[in-house]
Amino acid sequence: MNKKNSLVLVTIEYLFALLVGFMLYHLYIDNYSLVITILIANIVMTTIIFVFSMLHNNSSVYDPYWSVIPIFIVFLWVLHLDVFNVTSILILFGVTIWGFRLTINWVTDFKGFVEEDFRYVDFRNTFNRYYWFISFLGIHMFPTLIVYLGLYPVYYILTHNISNELFVYLGTVIMILSAILSFFSDSQLREHKRNSKKESIRSGVWKYSRHPNYLAELMFWFGIFIASLSIEYNSINSLGIIGMILLFNFYSIPKMEKRLLKSKNDYSDIVDNVPRLLPVSLFRN
Repeated sequence: MNKKNSLVLVTIEYLFALLVGFMLYHLYIDNYSLVITILIANIVMTTIIFVFSMLHNNSSVYDPYWSVIPIFIVFLWVLHLDVFNVTSILILFGVTIWGFRLTINWVTDFKGFVEEDFRYVDFRNTFNRYYWFISFLGIHMFPTLIVYLGLYPVYYILTHNISNELFVYLGTVIMILSAILSFFSDSQLREHKRNSKKESIRSGVWKYSRHPNYLAELMFWFGIFIASLSIEYNSINSLGIIGMILLFNFYSIPKMEKRLLKSKNDYSDIVDNVPRLLPVSLFRN
């Protein structure tokens, strides 16, 4: 199936999942808290997308879930709580900008169902007949839960009185900056791939960090956490960003670097000379 037809089909499938999620919200909101209701809907929607992944025999069907569903969740929180003020608008704006940019990036790079993320292919080769069980838990459900945990500070902000608005502004700025950094890092990498298949990228933001795209992703979740400090520090609000830091540093980055060390002859030099994540070289003489 070509890219155009694949995109149409994925869009229909996500709209169906969102419709089911919205129906579950109406069904359970009178029996459970808003957080639990949306969590139930989130799990069911993830399961629906997992079924479509199995039907297409491609777990990459889940990839846009990471950026599409958070916008839906935050908007539903704001709508249900009837909190339309500067704080809610700023946070919703930050989440929407991040989600929209990430989704556009996915659409740009998506080649259709003919290609699956290399990490999922590795899972297939490693777990063989247990692949779909691993896919459900590790590729679909785990990211859904950790993203929901990362979004929880938004719910906390919407349901508490703000004591210091400065943190809301700061958090929103960080979220927007994360989208800008993501845009440049992805655009520069895409352009580099068009011109060079063999050499590692060393230009633009990539000369300051080996993984500026991952840094940008962490910045977004850090921005949400910072915004929650407008009320007070709450250890539960920090669980999302801690989980994201662990996920990227102990899985995503090592997995990508292992692949790059195999495919790029000069990547070992990049490892020796370019900071792993934070651009600390900016502060060197």
